[in-house]
Amino acid sequence: MQGDAHRHSGNKYGDLQEYWAAVEDYTRATVLEPGYAEPYYCRGVLHWREIGNYYRAIQDLSRFLELDPTRAEAYFNRGMAYKLHKQTDKAISDFEQYLAMGKDSYWLEAAGRQLAELRNEPGWETGASGAE
Repeated sequence: MQGDAHRHSGNKYGDLQEYWAAVEDYTRATVLEPGYAEPYYCRGVLHWREIGNYYRAIQDLSRFLELDPTRAEAYFNRGMAYKLHKQTDKAISDFEQYLAMGKDSYWLEAAGRQLAELRNEPGWETGASGAE
């Protein structure tokens, strides 16, 4: 699997904090094997956490979830990207999904904290804070 080789290479670049090289390898993996979910997840997390491109993170994590909707951690990560992209309603939905599916107590607690923080934002219940 050439796509998997590029995903592994992307992981190595990410570990070295060479984020753009990692993005390039994850992108090569998605071009070679568009149905291979893992590079979308890796690139999505890298985009929101290390690069600050929340829009791209949301795109990648959404594609990942189209291919593999069973991975709870993708909902948590996309929820973070939505939160940072000021899409509160969508972030809340993803954190709720993580709470329904997640198993790890540390991340369940973190998702609960994120959810509580978002629900305390003024206007969230009226839809005023979920703008695209």
